[in-house]
Amino acid sequence: MSDSGQSVQLTFRHTEQEYLAAVRYYVWHSKELLLRMIIVYVLVSTGMVLLLQLFGSPFPLWVVIAFIVLAGVALFQGYLVDLPRRYFRGDPKFRDEYNLTFTDAGIEFRTTHLNASLAWSLYTDVIENDKFYILVYGKGIHSLSILPKRAFTGGQETTFRQMLRCHVDHNLQLSAAERERHEYFPPAQPPDWH
Repeated sequence: MSDSGQSVQLTFRHTEQEYLAAVRYYVWHSKELLLRMIIVYVLVSTGMVLLLQLFGSPFPLWVVIAFIVLAGVALFQGYLVDLPRRYFRGDPKFRDEYNLTFTDAGIEFRTTHLNASLAWSLYTDVIENDKFYILVYGKGIHSLSILPKRAFTGGQETTFRQMLRCHVDHNLQLSAAERERHEYFPPAQPPDWH
């Protein structure tokens, strides 16, 4: 791994909408978290049905089913919206301006309350969409570094993606801009073989 000498510097503040969208995106792409939520939902639903059967339910079946569906909606609402919103509003780090510098040597992370140097090896995965990168360093919702794509300027994102490909995910797909640069265009004139 050679140090290319390139760096990417980002400055941004998180917004609540971005944070909630990133957490939801992460959960929907995390098979383990989804499986846990489904298992909890099935166990709670089964327990409710068994308790109603045990004590002789005075309710018709459609009421029991509607209640189970509402419990599922409440579970997902709480886990995907309420809990992350409470975490965002309660943690002062989300009100700070983030100043990050990415190099091949590592990541410099600065806010009003934090000054840290991180190794790329901390991160185990990267998830992206058209709005942000999510760098994963653990197994929970709070083990994420969310980088909004709006913070990148010029060619920074291409350099950043190369660093991600080198240090975090060797199989990270090329972006549209990277594909355009790597496509082969034949010369307009064929070579002169005379």
